[in-house]
Amino acid sequence: MAYRPHITDAQQVFTDDEIINLMPKNFIFIARLIKVENALNLIDAFGGTKVFIPKCHALNVQSELAQVIGFSKLQLLAEQLGNETIEVPMGTPITVAMRNRQIRELAKKRVSKESLARKFGVTLRSIRGIVNSEEKLPTRQDPNLDLFLSLIHI
Repeated sequence: MAYRPHITDAQQVFTDDEIINLMPKNFIFIARLIKVENALNLIDAFGGTKVFIPKCHALNVQSELAQVIGFSKLQLLAEQLGNETIEVPMGTPITVAMRNRQIRELAKKRVSKESLARKFGVTLRSIRGIVNSEEKLPTRQDPNLDLFLSLIHI
């Protein structure tokens, strides 16, 4: 069985900003609203599915959603997205980036490419590609930032 990093361990490997940049655009607002740790818990529990966010007056402390992210964070979600359904991403870009970082670190410690391929369940070609390439995590910049920067320079 190949080793796969667990999504909830992402904060041990990446900063919160790096994790947010690896998330789909439509989930970034939610991750910032409920904090990255809770967003990762949400991905772990409901990744790849849709989740209904009830209105504030219909919240239940015992609901599965409240158990996963906490009641106070569920209240925040309900205030912003109450009576809406959200799509929760799988988090694959995060786990792939974690895996690739681990492969690079192990390769620096002179672990053979063959054993890395067996451990992570990928081909030798993939290992060579990961080891020979530079880590490039996506960065997103707020499109409104240019507007504010231009006002500062006026």
